[in-house]
Amino acid sequence: MRKHSLTLIAGTIETKDALTKQLHHLMGEFLHIHSFAVDEGVPSKIDGDTILLSSNHVLHEVKERLSTQSNVMVANRTVNHEQLDKLLKLEKGKRVLVVNDFKETALELIDTLLEIGLQHLDYIPYDSNKRYYNDIEIAITPGEMNIIPKYIPQKVDIGVRLLDVSTILKLVNHYSLTYIATVVSQRYIQSFIHLNQKLLYAEKQADKLRLHLENVVNAVDEGVFALNEKKEVTVYNEFAAKVFGLPQQEVIGKRLEELRIQKDVVAFIQRKQGEDGLFTINGIDVVVHPLELEQEKTVVVTIKNVNQAIEIEKKVKKEQLKSGLVAKYQFTHIIGSHPTIKETKKIARKLAQSELPVLIQGETGTGKELFAHAMHHSSFRNSGAFLAVNCSAITETLLESELFGYEEGAFTGAQRGGKRGLFELADGGTIFLDEIGDISPNLQARLLRVLQEKEVRRIGGEKLIPINVRVIAATNKDLQAKILKGEFRSDLYYRLNVLSLQLPSLTERKSDIPLLVEHFMSQSNQTVEIEHVVMDMLIQHKWEGNIRELKNTIDYMLTVCDGERLTLRDIPKNWSSITHSVEDVFHVKQSHLTLMEKKEYGLILDIVRRYNEEGQTASRRIIVEELARTQHFLTDQQIRHRLDLLEQQSLVTKGRGRAGTKITIQGISFLQSLQENR
Repeated sequence: MRKHSLTLIAGTIETKDALTKQLHHLMGEFLHIHSFAVDEGVPSKIDGDTILLSSNHVLHEVKERLSTQSNVMVANRTVNHEQLDKLLKLEKGKRVLVVNDFKETALELIDTLLEIGLQHLDYIPYDSNKRYYNDIEIAITPGEMNIIPKYIPQKVDIGVRLLDVSTILKLVNHYSLTYIATVVSQRYIQSFIHLNQKLLYAEKQADKLRLHLENVVNAVDEGVFALNEKKEVTVYNEFAAKVFGLPQQEVIGKRLEELRIQKDVVAFIQRKQGEDGLFTINGIDVVVHPLELEQEKTVVVTIKNVNQAIEIEKKVKKEQLKSGLVAKYQFTHIIGSHPTIKETKKIARKLAQSELPVLIQGETGTGKELFAHAMHHSSFRNSGAFLAVNCSAITETLLESELFGYEEGAFTGAQRGGKRGLFELADGGTIFLDEIGDISPNLQARLLRVLQEKEVRRIGGEKLIPINVRVIAATNKDLQAKILKGEFRSDLYYRLNVLSLQLPSLTERKSDIPLLVEHFMSQSNQTVEIEHVVMDMLIQHKWEGNIRELKNTIDYMLTVCDGERLTLRDIPKNWSSITHSVEDVFHVKQSHLTLMEKKEYGLILDIVRRYNEEGQTASRRIIVEELARTQHFLTDQQIRHRLDLLEQQSLVTKGRGRAGTKITIQGISFLQSLQENR
């Protein structure tokens, strides 16, 4: 059979080789193929019965060299189907850079991919004139790997685009090879069948691997679940399902916030600190440990049942728990992201590794006992007992007997057999002496001896009992000032203050107040929101009682609130920042205002407050429109005048242009007073 002649002209060597191979596979026994690439040079005069050009760009480059006697065809190209499985493996919704020799050919490739149903990716055409593409980590290309930007980490070559079926059929008709059209079509379809077989095999292997991993994860004797970068659950084993009481089919693919999991656990996981957190979930005591895998953008969370620890350690912990001898808190329980508290925790972790005494100083309510618990938990003594005593809460006589113990008959009412003191009970562990600045001179002397000699003598006893106890003391008093007054022994101070830790007040870390408020609210098991203006007031309040006062305030507000929002009405009435008389916050007494002035000021302030609570400012136009709805009309000029008066009294602040008007704390107080006296 005589072979027909075909001249193929492609742009690159790779394209020439790929298309020549395709033509030989489909029509090799019928065609004699001469192929050239522009990149390696083409004849000055291209002739032949039929010339097939790989693209319009090639036509433009060789147009002047083509013989006018030749039949010239421009090929239609499609993606290499055997390489499409690479794209199917990419995650849905990913932004990918489509790189080809020209932007136009990149757009053609995108159109082809969309037409054949590969619509799960967000395709971005590459433009060589653009230097940088943000947030793109994957590039795909039909063989043009050399022009992919170097900063793109993942590069996918889907192979040179091949001749599509319309071009093949055009060649068949041109050469009058219709009698073998069926054979050519079958060969063309084989590539699709081969691709389908690869996909089916890959799917089976993926299912097999998924089932294997599922069995492995379910066999682990602890809870395991994982979150992707969208906070969606991708892995969730049977143990986790038992702990949370949520079946797998209700969890996989859902966002963490959508699940019925207690808020304090969700908040802890989202902080991703790589530390252990102790929680009680559905009556089960568990240790939750989130670990962030940065490269995979995944958070893996493990959940261990506390009761499945080593049996001996479990029994010891239970006995200690019954006696109240266990540190309840860890550093993960200390909430805050302010640099000051983070640095304090960093120092405290280092101090925890030492055996030397520590003196914790800080204002009342700053968390001194919390730090003492955490330091013991992170120390080498964490398997030993932890005992805490408030030195200012009990009388001197009782405190002495509690600390040092007593022998039988030491005093009236002493129990038979005597009693071990806290120093003896804490042997091998830690004792925490809170409010150490309040102990009497007599107790100071006895405590100094214990620290010096590392031994204790019970009240009424003669025997010296050796002890191995680490002492952590705390105070909110200025001990050096007390030393100058002769109220505290300097030698005891220097024995206690070997290592020093100064805790910041809440005023020094006000940016942590929203975190603390959220934490206290999550512990309440109430679904409650808080108005923006209330949060602003909490942030601006002078917290003389620090975190303890903040917690008490939130507990009070949660108790008295109506509905599911904390509002200004729920703030304690004894707050110094809102109980100023109206004379203090507004220099013109209410008695000097007319009823109309009171009504106008109240309406204006209430409008500004409502818009501020929704995160917006109130312009004069808005105030005019809102007042019109109340049938109390004021002109723009009248509004301007009244806002000027309110600003002079520090009840509002006015911004220029779109900045609008904001109500101040004094303004809120004045508005409440007007509403209460209405």
